[in-house]
Order: sequence, then C-alpha cells, then structure tokens
Amino acid sequence: MSAQFTEGQTAVGVFTLRKGMVKLLRATADGRERIVRVMRPGDVIGLEALATARYDSEAIALVEAQVCRIPLSVLHHLSAKSPRLHKRLMQKCQQALKDAEDWLADLNFGSARQRVAALALKMRDPDQPGITTFFARGRAGPRLLVELTKAVICLSRLITKSFLVIPSSQKGNH
Repeated sequence: MSAQFTEGQTAVGVFTLRKGMVKLLRATADGRERIVRVMRPGDVIGLEALATARYDSEAIALVEAQVCRIPLSVLHHLSAKSPRLHKRLMQKCQQALKDAEDWLADLNFGSARQRVAALALKMRDPDQPGITTFFARGRAGPRLLVELTKAVICLSRLITKSFLVIPSSQKGNH
C-alpha cells in the first residue's frame, strides 16, 4: 500500500478521503512506528498542513482508497475569501481532534478484551459493516497497549464465539 505522504514532508495539500481507509503513522523517538489514527470516508487527511505546511504523520492506505487532493494554496486563498469555508475548515479540525481523543479513550482503557473488541468495531468497513480490516500481525497489540499474545488470544476468542468470522478465502492468510 503506498503512502499518500510521509511524516515531516512538506505539505502540498490536504486530502479528502472518498473511499477506503487510511492509517496515520508516527515514529517514536526510538524509531518505532505507532498507528495514531485510522481515517474513514469523509475524513480530511493532513489538516495540520494548514497551520504548519508539513505533515505530522505518514498516511498509508489500509485498503484500496480514493482521495481528492486540495492544494494548500487553493485552501488558503478560498479561506481568506470565504468566512464560511474558513469556519467549515475549523469545524473539520475540531472534529479531527475529537475523533483522535475518542480513539484514545476507547482503545486505551478497559480490559484487553474490551480494547480488542473496540478496535474490531472501529475497523469495520464503512460501506460493508460486516467486514473488519485489521492491521498486520504485530500492529494491533501496540495500538491498544496490549501484548501481542494477549491481542491474539482476544481475537481468537472473538472468532471462536463467532463475533468475528474469517472468510474462507482469507483463512491461513492472517
């Protein structure tokens, strides 16, 4: 899956996500990558570029995605000319902050089983809620502050109880 942009890159614009899901990654001081958020259709990716002219995260599509890039120069020009557009951009920034805080609250508190179940719900495909896309092996545990072994056990229990089902075409690929 290709990156839309990388952390620290000079920004060329913001992106509206039309289809698919995109993960935002940040590198820690010791070089490890952490998924900080998953963007869904309707989200605006790279809003920080309006203030900093750089991207704070790396954006990578989790599944096939369609985005619409809006150049920064166009946004700055329109924002100066249209108080209504400026207000809408500020609302999008506030919503992005709220969504990030909700992720933090939902995925970092509760038992391991509750956090894994919350992640499964958050990762549902917006167009097909019966389908959940998970991160590659080793990514879900750190996102939830859960040991990988514990995350795998929780997922196995959800599968055993038929709360999650692996399509026959995917068995052996997880």
